Amino acid sequence: MTELDDFRSVYEVSGVYDRLLLPHYYHGREDIDLISDLMQQHHGEPAADLEIVEFGCGTGRVTSSLDPHARKLVVADYSDTMIEAATARFPRAETICADTRDAVTRLHADGRAGHFNVVGAFWSLSYPLGEFFETMTPTGIRPTADQHGSRSAAVEFVHDLLGLLASDGHMLALFFDADTPEQRLVTRQWERIAPFPEGGRRYTRDLLLDALREAEDLGHGTLTHIRYGGTALARDRDAAQKWFEAVHLKNHPLLVRDRQVRAEVAEFIAHHEQPDGQIAIPSGVHVIDFHTVVHPSCHLPMQAQR
Repeated sequence: MTELDDFRSVYEVSGVYDRLLLPHYYHGREDIDLISDLMQQHHGEPAADLEIVEFGCGTGRVTSSLDPHARKLVVADYSDTMIEAATARFPRAETICADTRDAVTRLHADGRAGHFNVVGAFWSLSYPLGEFFETMTPTGIRPTADQHGSRSAAVEFVHDLLGLLASDGHMLALFFDADTPEQRLVTRQWERIAPFPEGGRRYTRDLLLDALREAEDLGHGTLTHIRYGGTALARDRDAAQKWFEAVHLKNHPLLVRDRQVRAEVAEFIAHHEQPDGQIAIPSGVHVIDFHTVVHPSCHLPMQAQR
């Protein structure tokens, strides 16, 4: 396999993603647990009575927190490899092998607007949102010519996501914190190729939150947004190095061939090495929850609604 073939292989070669993915802990809880907690908070103990769709499902890690609640489960991912893995874990699930934007369009075309109690996208929404603004290839990054039009189209896409929700449904998302030391390092490395749109790598999260606040202002529901600090834990330096190169840098030839990039990653890893040899990388997650309600007054206590 050449370096060009290896580009984004973490999503294309069977077993690579699960092997390289580091466990992330927030207040002693894994990211999967955060979603399990929200599902129980919103829907109680699993009763297999909900219609749920998850975009960017990957191998089905977080899907395991959704499946016990699902009467009907739909999972979507652009990668055949990921869909095969998810199908093996959840054979009763309906699968869509398409990127998130196309999958959303397909569900609307199939008349499934307003059908889902839960719409989920975990660690994955930055990709479809970012693709409105730029295209990444092994040879570089091409920005779209009309950045203002790109933002408008991206906001419309978020509204289409919300349009899949039934009344009293929840759109749940996990987003990386672009302001942690790890993510700032990755941002500097990617900006060797091209600057990020709208002034920084957090732009996709900010765009999503702006679009959800707009929906809230229009009376379509209420937004809850919480940030948790935590740690990504690699068993040793080699595991941490592969995490950066394959997952963060996507094995992009212009980055993984760069000696300075490799030196900066090695220095970062060494700085966070623990006495037992594990690498404890400071991490952060933004938990985003949009609840579709007829009117925000439904959150008032009964005496205040008189």
